Amino acid sequence: MQVGDVDRAIALFPEEVRDHFPKELRKIHLFHIEKNGLSINQIVALANTLTGEHLSATTIQNWTKREVRKIIGVPRVGKKYSLQQAAIIYLLDDLKHLFSLEETSSLLALIFNNPDRDEDDFISPIDFYRLYAEYAKSTSPIDLLDTRAKRSVEKMGHSHPNIIHVLKLCLYAHRVTTLELEAKQYLGRFM
Repeated sequence: MQVGDVDRAIALFPEEVRDHFPKELRKIHLFHIEKNGLSINQIVALANTLTGEHLSATTIQNWTKREVRKIIGVPRVGKKYSLQQAAIIYLLDDLKHLFSLEETSSLLALIFNNPDRDEDDFISPIDFYRLYAEYAKSTSPIDLLDTRAKRSVEKMGHSHPNIIHVLKLCLYAHRVTTLELEAKQYLGRFM
């Protein structure tokens, strides 16, 4: 993510909506994220505001102290996390509904190597999350997305086959979670 991307993303929301953003989210655009990092509360505020999820700071703190520390790593900017680490946290949150944290961590380790360095990853967590978010919106069969996703990955300058395999598994997990939520909502109408 480039400097200013967060400002542009926040600016997409109407001013009356932005006024109700949590204070942590409103402060994000005031400093350079890669230089200053994100606190756990800022990661939570960003996720909850932009995705409507209910991620909690306690959940992230527990993750960073347990088995997923090997994929997230330790805070890189003082006591704060990098934007790359935040992208991994968002992926963990999305995938936790279908896979255990250990399974998710092992899956992501297929494309993200040493959590203390970004340059050894097959694709950056931010780029992967963008790809995942883009294709998660699609209702096409996942196998049909395969060719388009390969082209997208190649345009980004990446070629490792694990990227597509992990992406497909993430998309299947997203679909299962979405279907489960829809089924529960539908059931709720009759109960």
